[in-house]
Amino acid sequence: MRVLLAGWFSFDEVIATVGDELGADVVARWLTDLGIDHDVAWAPYLERGVDWRDVDPAAYTHLVFVSGPLADRPLLRELTEAFAGVQRWAVNVSVVQESARALFDRVWERDAPGLARPDLAVEGPEPQVPVLAVAFTPVQGEYGERSQAERVRGAIEEWLADRALPWFELDMDLYEKPHARRPAQVEALVCRADVVVSMRLHALVLGLKHGRPVVACDPIAGGAKVTSQAAALEWPLVVPAEEIGAEALDAALARCLSGELAERVRAAGERGRAGTARARAWFEEQMADWRRTPSWQKDPLLGPLAGSGTPWRGPSEAPGRPGGGHPISPPEEDR
Repeated sequence: MRVLLAGWFSFDEVIATVGDELGADVVARWLTDLGIDHDVAWAPYLERGVDWRDVDPAAYTHLVFVSGPLADRPLLRELTEAFAGVQRWAVNVSVVQESARALFDRVWERDAPGLARPDLAVEGPEPQVPVLAVAFTPVQGEYGERSQAERVRGAIEEWLADRALPWFELDMDLYEKPHARRPAQVEALVCRADVVVSMRLHALVLGLKHGRPVVACDPIAGGAKVTSQAAALEWPLVVPAEEIGAEALDAALARCLSGELAERVRAAGERGRAGTARARAWFEEQMADWRRTPSWQKDPLLGPLAGSGTPWRGPSEAPGRPGGGHPISPPEEDR
């Protein structure tokens, strides 16, 4: 006995879904548990398994079509006619056309008129893979030819695809037509990730703020604000634009997942909060100084002259203040 598993994922002419593949995985596990030899027919563009148009149908006892709509369509008719000499079964299918049942010897419906059953995708192991939040940046014109954003983004995207890593994009823009984006939305997404991969300064900061290790990828040749912010937080994992590639990203991700950086993540967050406290103290000091400053010295035009001994005869002499006026002296309360 030998089974060929097929589905809508078997055709170059169709873009199948993740659910289709999960259904095939479930049936493949059933066959493995039963000790039955089997192949999976994948579309050539997926570059795996066998092509059902190339195999010898006589080498199989069964064709099992898994998941998706069951309708009398040319592709499905071509497949079933090619395997007319074997048992043809359809499993986990939605019967769209009753006439399509005739293409198969046995059918296990997922749904049909008056019938509904659980989809096979509900079965299976929970994936044990890290989820990455990825923040890209556009070309930053202020850096001129030093900006390598397009190349760096391309390298990261190719790496994510080659390693089949689950990821979602962290968009840092405040507005995306037709809706505004709030910071809380972005921060909540950061908290759902295991690792942050960031070409942006603020995604680096938010990752460490929320206790996530960050692969900081500086998109500017020679380093710029991403590298500077990592230094300010004493975060060690920065991949320069010149070194971005699969090998460097593999090594960085491995460090993030190893747990060795847990203390550095915590310390970076603490360092950031301490820096913010210093910034607040400076700001409050400036405000206090301003409040202590005599009101007549707060005028942006009077201020530079205050205490200089330079006489000022009126608004007509003030830059940006056309017109005449009377001589001004400090208010009584400030003398």
